[in-house]
Amino acid sequence: MLYLAADSTGFSSTSASTYYTRVLEARQSRLGGHRRGVLTRRYLKQTVAVEPRKQLIVAVKFRRGPANDSPDFIWTLKKVRAAGLPVKLVVADKGYDAESNHAYVQEVLGARTVIPVRAASRPKIRIRGKRRRRQAKDFDKRGYDCHRTKVETVFSVEKRRMGSHVLARQTAQQHKELIFRAFSYNARRLETLFLLISEVFYRANHRQPLSIGLS
Repeated sequence: MLYLAADSTGFSSTSASTYYTRVLEARQSRLGGHRRGVLTRRYLKQTVAVEPRKQLIVAVKFRRGPANDSPDFIWTLKKVRAAGLPVKLVVADKGYDAESNHAYVQEVLGARTVIPVRAASRPKIRIRGKRRRRQAKDFDKRGYDCHRTKVETVFSVEKRRMGSHVLARQTAQQHKELIFRAFSYNARRLETLFLLISEVFYRANHRQPLSIGLS
């Protein structure tokens, strides 16, 4: 059974630095363009479903940003369902707090959701949706903290090794580039897991004869 953690991150479509971009936008604001300090260039948003225990990317979806995170939640999980993979738990942050997201995970995937409710800390605001009210009442903070941070680790490793910007110019090619990046990340992660398992197996086999000889 899979444990999934969903989140999104952005990839710029240029290698220009954020400082350089802000300088250009500040210059535009003085000339009557966009507001100062607001990043107006569009970027590529990657939404992923990660298996947090093994830190592997299970499903991925792309769209042009900036955009709301929540609509991509169900579309990403549909790819997991299409592959016939059983899911036990889905963790996501407040950006995915929606009754429809809870309903899809619980009714279609047959899994449990751990998603913080935005209005849970404000008792005067009425929480809409029976699943969101149940989530606010029985929120598993320990499970959330345990699995949620693993997605950030995946994003950090992916961007540190392969960069935070895409080299392709056309949207279709950018999607392909990020898909191959996900494959590359998973391949490297599987290699690491294989080496760890091999090391544990090797140590276990060499400790057994020694313990028998001492007994």
